[in-house]
Amino acid sequence: MILSEVLEYGSKILLNAGLEAPLLDSKILIKNQLGLTDEDLIKDLNLEISNDVFKNFRNKIYRRESLEPIAHIIGKKDFWKSSFFVSKNSLIPRPDSETLIESLLKYISSKKEKLNFLDLGTGSGCLIISALQEFQNSTGKGIDISEDSISVANSNKNLIVNKSRLSFEVNDFCNLDTSGYDIIISNPPYVCIKEKNIMSEEVVRYEPSLALFPPNYSEYFYEKIINNVQKTNNKECMLFLEIDYRKADIISNLLKNKGFQVLGIENDLTHRPRCIVAKKFK
Repeated sequence: MILSEVLEYGSKILLNAGLEAPLLDSKILIKNQLGLTDEDLIKDLNLEISNDVFKNFRNKIYRRESLEPIAHIIGKKDFWKSSFFVSKNSLIPRPDSETLIESLLKYISSKKEKLNFLDLGTGSGCLIISALQEFQNSTGKGIDISEDSISVANSNKNLIVNKSRLSFEVNDFCNLDTSGYDIIISNPPYVCIKEKNIMSEEVVRYEPSLALFPPNYSEYFYEKIINNVQKTNNKECMLFLEIDYRKADIISNLLKNKGFQVLGIENDLTHRPRCIVAKKFK
């Protein structure tokens, strides 16, 4: 078979399975397998494909047919300026979460500052690593209650210069001592469990529930984080929280009621509120 036939084969299977972008998914899988760029793909449509390569590709197509996320199949996901290792043990980085990194750059006066970052619920480590890529004089720590997630995050540490600037720790961030940290960032679980039935089957089946659903109500972890930072942080600090766009007013009020000053609410690519920026004074 030649490359164009392989792509057609994969696309037909995924189309019949009801996937939204069958050709695009097929292209991503074959590019990853062969190490091709988009330009290579256009030029090499007549490339001869060996039986071994085709069998490998076919297996990946079958996995995608079963709705396994592309990121899990190829083992990586682009976020901000890097490609992060991902697995079933942590949430796949989303473009919406880049709003938090954009907010850091907007609200912190200089990238040269020496700051101490704390990432609560770090998952793959994409947020804290992207932050330290930008703030190269700073240090940071990522916290997650899942040992498997921390293992994924540690696999991504080589994406920053001087890995000693960053550490990861298995811990419950709800009761963590946050003293000494200047910048606290978090994308906590905030999807109401009642919405599980209307969510994408791809997400529900393959991504960790622990990273998606809070144990009680959607504001649960925000309350825990805000209360804990207010109680344990002994210095002036800033808080950057990713939120459900429908809960911007609720989270803002939680912050204000604990003495935080809400500096701004930043929108994501769909122009919906996605990041709340707040400040705690001494």
